[in-house]
Amino acid sequence: MSRLPALVASLMLPLPLWAETCPVAADLTTGGIAFDVNGIDIEIFRQKRPGLIESFYAYEGDPGNGTRAMLAQGLYVLELVDLENGDITPDSRGVYSFPVAPSQLPLPDLETSPGTEWTFTVAHNFSGDLGSETQVYTVMPKEEKSYGDCAYPMIPIQMRYTTDTGEEIEMLHFLPDLGISYLASVAYDGGEDIYDYQTIRALK
Repeated sequence: MSRLPALVASLMLPLPLWAETCPVAADLTTGGIAFDVNGIDIEIFRQKRPGLIESFYAYEGDPGNGTRAMLAQGLYVLELVDLENGDITPDSRGVYSFPVAPSQLPLPDLETSPGTEWTFTVAHNFSGDLGSETQVYTVMPKEEKSYGDCAYPMIPIQMRYTTDTGEEIEMLHFLPDLGISYLASVAYDGGEDIYDYQTIRALK
């Protein structure tokens, strides 16, 4: 259930301008918050409504091709869909249903003990292909993470789940001050993909 399938990223509109100060959570309700990734890609987060965050991961900053994710509490994936040339790619939508209401899904804070674990059996629907998977979230020791000139407390969260090809392990970086998370790495049978989130900015 990686957030970044083979086809990554999309923004439906041209990239907006950005402010020069470090982003705060309130920026999610205006222009959004953008990260530069690996010196090439862009991911933008916006709040759709309280408790629901939309992210666009723009591969090479291309505004027409990529992946859109809907995140409950800014952490848990509820939907993934690919876009190509601004249009939804057929049969690309994945929908995930947790056994509790999205608003009841737990979030770590800076006082959460490392090793705290949450396990969910999650139903999924991949364009009519129904199934389920077990997702295990483990809270790791908190850190301070810098993105250019901006620094935030960051809580790493390991998420494990099993696919047809074996177990995958995602490392999510959750920023409690902003209420969002991003995929920092995913390890799978045969390799690992790492995403280096380098700078952050608030969009107008």
